[in-house]
Amino acid sequence: MRRFSVGIILFLFVFFCVSSAYADRGLIPVSAEVSVYEPGQKAIIAWNGHEEILILSTDVTSSGDSLVLELLPLPSEPEVELASFRSFEEIQRLVWEEGVNLHKGESYNNIRAGSVEVVFHEEIGAHDITVVRATNVGELVDWIDSFLQSNNVNETVSLGDFEPVVKDYMGRGFRYYVLDLITVTPDEKSVDPILYKFSSNFLYYPLVITSPVPGETEITLFLLTEGKVNKDYQPMQRAYYRVWGAETSKPIEFVLSKGDLSKIDLRIGELFEEGAWLSIFEYEGSPSWLTRDLMISQEALDLSAAGGNEATLPFNPPSTVGLEVVLPPTLVVAFILLGAWCMLVGVVCTLLITRLKKEAATTS
Repeated sequence: MRRFSVGIILFLFVFFCVSSAYADRGLIPVSAEVSVYEPGQKAIIAWNGHEEILILSTDVTSSGDSLVLELLPLPSEPEVELASFRSFEEIQRLVWEEGVNLHKGESYNNIRAGSVEVVFHEEIGAHDITVVRATNVGELVDWIDSFLQSNNVNETVSLGDFEPVVKDYMGRGFRYYVLDLITVTPDEKSVDPILYKFSSNFLYYPLVITSPVPGETEITLFLLTEGKVNKDYQPMQRAYYRVWGAETSKPIEFVLSKGDLSKIDLRIGELFEEGAWLSIFEYEGSPSWLTRDLMISQEALDLSAAGGNEATLPFNPPSTVGLEVVLPPTLVVAFILLGAWCMLVGVVCTLLITRLKKEAATTS
C-alpha cells in the first residue's frame, strides 16, 4: 500500500452510520440522513499513444457533513501528483482566444458566453490517496476495509449495486484502483485537481464507474491528442462555439503548440514532441446512461492532421532577433589551429620580405 498526501474525487462511496439506504441523487449513503451529490466532473486528458496524463477535478455537495470514499479504476499503475485549477483556467482561455480568431468581429465576451466555461467553487483540501492492485472484488473490499481502519473509520464495506460494475472493470483487465477519503459538506465545493500519469495504449476516461449513481451530472473533458478526433463517442458529444447570429456552430477543435501545452501544465508539454490537437467533449444527464468508458485508439485518430504537422501548427515568431551558431568542439579546435598556422605563415612571409628588401638595399 502506498500513500500520497493529495486528494481526488471521481466516484463516491459514503460511510457514515450502520444502516444503508438509497437517497435521491445520493451515492451509496450508509446513513439515510445523508445524501451525497456529484454535480460535475472536469478533466484534462493528454495522451500521446502510449502514456496518458489525466488531470481531474469534481464538484461535490451533500445534505450534511459526511465522509466520502472515492474509487477510480485505471488500466496501469499510476504516478499521482498534485495539479492546479490554473490548468483548467489556461486551457479555457486558449479556447476563448481561438474562438475570437475563428469568428472575426465577435467580442471576447460573446465567444465566452457561447462556448465552454469551467466554473469552480470553494476549494476542498486534500486527503491521503492509496493506490491498490486487486484481481477480484473480495480482495478490493479487503483493501478498502484496511484503508478505512487506517483512517479511523470503523465501517464494514459492501459495494452493493457497484459490485457488478467493479467486476466488469476487473473482467476487462483493470487491476489498479485509487482510494481516497474526504469530508463533504452541504456547500458545493470543487475538489483540488489531481494529476495521474500512467501507461496506456488507448486514451481513457472512466464513465461506467459512475453509472449506478442516481441523479444528474455534467461532464466536460478536454482531450489533447497527436491526431484529430473526428467523431462523437456516445454518450459524450463534442462541444461547439455557439455565437448569436452565426449561421453554423463550429466544433471546438484546434492545434496547440508545445509552448501552449506547457502553459497548461509543464508535464503535459513534456508528453508531446510537437503540438497537439485540442478537442472538447461534454455530457449532461443521468449517470445511468454512462454504459461505456471513453476509450479512443490510435487508429481512430486522424494522424494526417497531427499536431506535429508544420502546416497545421500556428506560427510563433521569435521573441528576439539574432542568430546563434553552435559548432562542435573538435571543429572549433581545428579552426583555432588553422588560424594559428596562418598567422605563423604570415609572420614568416613578412620576415622574408623584410630581409630581401634589406639585401637589395645593401647591394645597390
